[in-house]
Amino acid sequence: MASNNREMLPEIGGIVHLEHFNFEMLEHEWATLFFMNGLGLTRDPYKRTDETNMGVNIGLQQFHLPRRGRATPPFIGEIGLMVPGVRVVEARLERLANLGKFEGSVYEILESAEEELLVRSPWGVVIRLLEAGSVPFSKPLGLVYVDIPVRPGLAKPLTDFYKKVMAAPVQVQKIDGETTAVVNMGPYQFVRYRERKLKDYNLHDFHIAYYVTHYNTIREKAIKAEALMGDGVGQLFFCRGPFDPKTGEPILDFVQEVRSIYHPDFMRPLVNRWPIIDEPFSQQGDIVRDLAAQGLDVAQ
Repeated sequence: MASNNREMLPEIGGIVHLEHFNFEMLEHEWATLFFMNGLGLTRDPYKRTDETNMGVNIGLQQFHLPRRGRATPPFIGEIGLMVPGVRVVEARLERLANLGKFEGSVYEILESAEEELLVRSPWGVVIRLLEAGSVPFSKPLGLVYVDIPVRPGLAKPLTDFYKKVMAAPVQVQKIDGETTAVVNMGPYQFVRYRERKLKDYNLHDFHIAYYVTHYNTIREKAIKAEALMGDGVGQLFFCRGPFDPKTGEPILDFVQEVRSIYHPDFMRPLVNRWPIIDEPFSQQGDIVRDLAAQGLDVAQ
């Protein structure tokens, strides 16, 4: 949870809020089962509510899940979510799996620790669930980080992009032995570009969205780099990149959705069922797990 005022807190720069992570879905049934029935999240009832898209609320952040007739491409990274009750989530996922709800998918629990649960979702995106309070974060529920594996040697160029174009604090660190550019994208929110040798670095089917303090300046830099996608009119634009601040050459094929803090969705109140600390599933976790182990279905 949030640190007290006497501690030295990470600086917040030009990026003030990592708002959503977007990826494509073939259908929304597994998304409903996994995110809502399993993780206890909520479908946004106000936006992206028809069959073409889905907004999944995670505290103050979201997943956006557009349907374009194609299955979710393989995602090479990892997403970190804060949840109020890892064991409750594990019990609910176990129940769904025992009922055969994920049959035919790649769903799998990869690791289970005291305060963490690493899960491969039915469509292949790996998500690490973190117990509220186990790492610094301002809320008991939310999007903490997105990990993006990149080619060796890209951490430094990516640092230049986020410092010089986005005015965001960036540090190059070692995480599990991997050289990593850690970009601060809001209070206790990070995108971490981790250098790793892979055969495929496909990221063009995914994007992140964040809010910035100097939208017009960034837009002009994107135009100069010929990275702007579309006309960028309004308080939102997409740009190809990250790109080299000097030459405009792309560093990575990972689309950035940049939003002004004047955008009407900035800090829009989101409907959430969590925190589950006192409603309604925290007291059901052990019961559900015990009954599921006996092969019994419990409607929730």
